[in-house]
Amino acid sequence: MLFKLNEHKANIVILGAHYDSRAKATKDPVLANRNNPVPGANDGASGSAVLLELARVLNNQREELSCQIWFIFFDAEDQGRDNAYGIEGWDWCEGSQEFVSNIENFYDSTTESFSCMILLDMVGGTNLQFINEQYSTSSLLDELFAIGRQLGYTSQFPSNPDSTSIIDDHRAFLNIGIPSADLIINFWNNPGWSYHHTIQDNITYISNSSLDVTGKTVEQFIFNNYITDPNNLYQGNFPWNKNKNVMNTEILITIIIIIAFMSIIIVIFIVNRGKSEKRKDPSE
Repeated sequence: MLFKLNEHKANIVILGAHYDSRAKATKDPVLANRNNPVPGANDGASGSAVLLELARVLNNQREELSCQIWFIFFDAEDQGRDNAYGIEGWDWCEGSQEFVSNIENFYDSTTESFSCMILLDMVGGTNLQFINEQYSTSSLLDELFAIGRQLGYTSQFPSNPDSTSIIDDHRAFLNIGIPSADLIINFWNNPGWSYHHTIQDNITYISNSSLDVTGKTVEQFIFNNYITDPNNLYQGNFPWNKNKNVMNTEILITIIIIIAFMSIIIVIFIVNRGKSEKRKDPSE
């Protein structure tokens, strides 16, 4: 589903979210619940809700904006196969892949070009804390983090976030050269929001504050970069073509543990060797 704002502008910014939810709650702790569908209040609906509000807010500012904005709502993001469920022949993120494969039908490449793509996924849950998603164009994601922190959202945009790579809808846009960033949380090992692909992903664990933080951060990003104002001296990371990767947090922790373990073994070996040498007869 695609809605275009300021269609006459040549520079296109894409804001995206998926609206489908997992058809089976395969991670639910109660075995009897695992054939039930996931309500998807956070995993799907939260990003869609923020996009709808952004469309309302930015429409009021459309005459001041120097860009065209696409609001894209993807289907078939969440039906890939895990150990218990998946639609036969489907991968994750089918909707975005299908859209990108036909993207030439939606714009005129001779007069229009893409500036960036921002994906919102699981942005409304309690205890919101975004990660450093590693497929994302780092200069774009870094700018979003910087804006969020400047707005005072320091716990939601931590200075040392978890880092890992997530298969999500932004990857299809990255594959055709569009700088893209995924605003997403740690959903696999998160005591603050532990309801991924369970029937508890419902409105009970949605935070109005989390939705507000996400929406205002993206709104400020648009205003900083695309408001036509000669007094706007904002210097961001445009054109977001710089990319750096950091090590996956869990891999880094594993390496540190291995190094520490090996260090202990070496120290024990050296100490034991010293004791052995002391026990030797000096005449030998």
